[in-house]
Amino acid sequence: MKSIKAFIVMAFWTALVGYGLYSIEAHQHYRQIEWALALSAILLLTHMSNMVIYFKLTGKEPYRWFKGR
Repeated sequence: MKSIKAFIVMAFWTALVGYGLYSIEAHQHYRQIEWALALSAILLLTHMSNMVIYFKLTGKEPYRWFKGR
């Protein structure tokens, strides 16, 4: 259940970043080197923040394969 909540929060965060990039029309300037570097940094930070969100919300629960141990 924690994983589902984490996926929902991650989807909301990713959609928020995507909306921000679309609103500044980044999709029209991606061939310019400055925009390409900025966009790659933003997308990398979005991915890293999604990982942080997931691990903060789920804790160690996804890694418990055998609950008896």
